[in-house]
Amino acid sequence: MKKILFSTIFLLTILLSASAQKEVFFNTTKSEDIKVASMQGIETRISLLPDGYGYGSLSLPAYINPAIYIGYFNEKRIADCWTINSTIGLQNIDTKSPVWEIIENSTGGYGLGGNGMKNTYTMMLEVGVEPRWYWGYKSRSQLGLSHLNSGWYLSFPTLFRATLLNTPEPLLKQGWFPTNFQGRATLTPTIGYRQSISKRWFLEGSVGLGVQADYGIFIYPTNVSRFYILSPNINPHCEIKAAYTFN
Repeated sequence: MKKILFSTIFLLTILLSASAQKEVFFNTTKSEDIKVASMQGIETRISLLPDGYGYGSLSLPAYINPAIYIGYFNEKRIADCWTINSTIGLQNIDTKSPVWEIIENSTGGYGLGGNGMKNTYTMMLEVGVEPRWYWGYKSRSQLGLSHLNSGWYLSFPTLFRATLLNTPEPLLKQGWFPTNFQGRATLTPTIGYRQSISKRWFLEGSVGLGVQADYGIFIYPTNVSRFYILSPNINPHCEIKAAYTFN
């Protein structure tokens, strides 16, 4: 996993650097008139450090493959160098979870235990809101290097996810469609870099560190259902993105 991560980051760095080496055209627009662009389109991203996800509190993933997301984005300017990026799409997570089996405990009772690992799949609906600050945007614009808001940015993405599909687990009475509502919320301060590679395409790479918390509805054996929110934990972030703009 580490080799894949470092290789991907290295290749992305080379690609962004190569794309940035274009002929420079100076912009004579006054600094106070320079503003970031609003745009919308479709995007796909690969999370190299995705958060694990599985069957509620029984999920114990030992290894997580990169998660793949595809969806729609609408980035709207709210100030000269600030935007709000709204997103909605599907995230696909391939991970490993325990092979559950019924075991007898020391008191003669029975319970669930994990014996080995198996591949599992989860599809999640994701909705996000992300304020962004493109620092140094005006100076890049005057050098003709700001197409599609290219450059460094600081952002604060807040994401809400809900499970739509997951690998069936008979012992947990889980089918392809979750029996109970399960979700996850994340808030991750992020630093990243965007680079346009054509009139309508751009690439991004970003890293960050934030918090995440699981939430959902738990149904007790007595058929009483309750909404729960688990204590938040630290969530590292590292991803690459490719996007196509409609305008």
